Amino acid sequence: MSEAMVLGYFAKYNAMVWPMQVVVYLLCFVALFLAVKKLKYADRIIAAILAFFWLWNGIVFLPPTGAAGVLFYVFAALFVVQGILFLIGVAKPLVSYRIGTDIYSIVGIVLVLYGLIGSPFVGALIGHLYPKMALVGLFPCPLLAFTFGLLLCTDSKIPKYLLVVPFVWGLVGVMTISIGMVEDVVMLLGALLATAMIVYRDRKVMLGTAPRPA
Repeated sequence: MSEAMVLGYFAKYNAMVWPMQVVVYLLCFVALFLAVKKLKYADRIIAAILAFFWLWNGIVFLPPTGAAGVLFYVFAALFVVQGILFLIGVAKPLVSYRIGTDIYSIVGIVLVLYGLIGSPFVGALIGHLYPKMALVGLFPCPLLAFTFGLLLCTDSKIPKYLLVVPFVWGLVGVMTISIGMVEDVVMLLGALLATAMIVYRDRKVMLGTAPRPA
């Protein structure tokens, strides 16, 4: 797919799903609020929000792009699988989300903010103005940054199967960057950095050599 084809699809898609752009941003702020306040059922609600985002992308966003290649159908299926994995965390919480003051949470917040405002801002700078703009929750690339950001903002170990699909999708950033989607640079770098940090952190926690602050 060329940059023009991608941006053309973005414009049609944004028009088709309006006003979901408002809904997903509200859901993002709810997730962040719950990660700070840690209210009852907060982990279940955050898991439900992430599940909704990944299922939406797997069912609504990615299938129409399959005309550009069967690989997009494969990724659509993988996004649905990822959504189901997060749904499991609604019934039985797998992750305890908590924004702390350690380096993991700091990097996590940076990734979350990039997904929320950084990606569309960089896109606007290079001419990808709305409606030809990828927004968090409704588009896979800013969703990736938001998801990895929240997974870094946790005070429990992360089941490693939750990292597989996001990491693989992050590697797709090489392809999207090559056609001019410069805002996806953080998609690639964030996937590599966040995965390494989560694996390192959880191994240290498991060994009891680097307890995390409450």
